[in-house]
Parts: sequence; structure tokens; C-alpha cells
Amino acid sequence: MNMKPDCLACLYTQMLRVTKAVECDESCATEVMEESAERLAHLRMDQTPPEAAAILYPAASEAVGEADPYRKKKAESIAKAQRLLPGVRERIDRSADPLDAALRAAVAGNVIDFATEVSFDLEEEIDRIFEAEFGWDDKADFLERLGRARRLAVIGDNVGEHLFDKVMMERFRAAYPDLAIDYFVRGRPIINDVTVAEAREAGIDEVARIVDSGVDTPGFLPGRASEEGRAAFEDADLILAKGMGNFECMESWADARVFFLFKVKCSVVAAKVGREVGDLVCLAAEHYARM
Repeated sequence: MNMKPDCLACLYTQMLRVTKAVECDESCATEVMEESAERLAHLRMDQTPPEAAAILYPAASEAVGEADPYRKKKAESIAKAQRLLPGVRERIDRSADPLDAALRAAVAGNVIDFATEVSFDLEEEIDRIFEAEFGWDDKADFLERLGRARRLAVIGDNVGEHLFDKVMMERFRAAYPDLAIDYFVRGRPIINDVTVAEAREAGIDEVARIVDSGVDTPGFLPGRASEEGRAAFEDADLILAKGMGNFECMESWADARVFFLFKVKCSVVAAKVGREVGDLVCLAAEHYARM
């Protein structure tokens, strides 16, 4: 998905959020915003929003003197998710369709995002997620494919959300013990996206192989991936791409292996999928390609 004019304003606001996250002083914030404005003026509109973010965030990190500006915010997200996990597991246990419920739990975690034009409350989302209708609902198609899959690739998104991903993958493995799962993480800290450090700390390696994708963008792009990331992506026969960043990077691929799972959190993506901000989406890439 190429950049739209609205993306420029969103990216600039994201840089302001970086200064707030690290509580830098006015001089530091001014430096970040001036440098961001300069870089924004030279961004190409024929690239994806995550590629543009990868141009802006390193400059902001350098200016604030923090390689991982959202480090404290990510720790807060993890703590909040951990408090909610017992209730989520109980709801899945009671569900008539635990695999569908596990998918729902994973998309509920997708509300943890510091880079979107609107925000949602995680506790409220958990309260409604198990009965909520999806704006685009290919869950049944995904779960049918899951039953036949040899190797599933889950392309992770945000920290905190990754704990719900782990619950989902536990359910998948319980249902299909022979299923191999690869869990893709970013190659370096960017926004609040999950990296190897957070994935290992959460014990995701207990249910999946953690794959350092090598990408420096908040969305998976094979051209920016490590050799390990590209090889694991090519080897998967089913792919679940979490979050809008992965959709923005991958939506143009008519790859029958790919399903997108996210909550619509911006007007640009809402227009792209023909749904409303706030809608839940489980979307087969091959269905989207036929729109």
C-alpha cells in the first residue's frame, strides 16, 4: 500500500509521540520535529508507510538518545496484557470453538499500538471480542487451511499483543501437534513492535521457532529481510500476518498462503479494505486481490 497524503500527517504526529514517550525537553523535541519535517518533505509517495517510518524513526531515536524510545511503554503494555491473560484463557476454555476464540484473542491484542490515528482500550476490547462481528471475516477459511498446514508463519506486530499471539499459538499446537510454527519478529526496535528480546522473554520459543526477520520496518518486506527471514517465509504453507503494518506492506501480494488479522485503526486502511475504523478484519489475501 503506497503512502497517501494523510500518512504524512500521521507520521509527523508519531514523531511527536516519540518525544512524549521519552519525556525529552523542549530543545530535544524541537530537534526531533525539525528533522522529521525535513525528512517528510523528501519522502517518496510510492513507498509503503512502514518504509517511510523506517526513515523517520532512526533520526528520532538518535535525537532523543534512546535506541528503543518505547522501551518503558512496551513494559507497561506487557504488564497490562499479563493481568488480562488469565481471563482470556478462561474465555477460550469455555468457548464452543476454541480455535476461533484464540484468533479473536490475538486480534484483541492488536489494539496495543502507539502509531495510529485512533486508540482503543485493551480491557474494553477483551470484554467484547469473543462475541463481536468481524467487518471482514475469513476466519473459517483460515482455520480450515490450518488443519491441513504443515508449517505456519505468524508475522508478529506489537509488544503486549505478542502475549495474546502466544495463547493463540498454544491452542493451534494443542489442536494440531504436528504443526510447525515460526513466529516472525522485527530485526530492530521500531515503534512498539515485537523483537527477539520480548519474544524470548514471553517464552514464545516454547510454542514456536522465533524468527528474527531482519526487517527494520514496522511491517514485513522480503526485500529487507534477513536470509533466515526470507527462507522461513518461503517455507511456510500458511501465513498469518498480524496488524496494519504488515497489511500495508503485503496487501498487494496475491499470495494464497497469506491471511491478514488486524483491527482497523486508521482511515487510510479503512478505505483500502472498504470497512470502518474500529472494524475487526480477518482477510484472505487472495480474496482481497479479487476486489
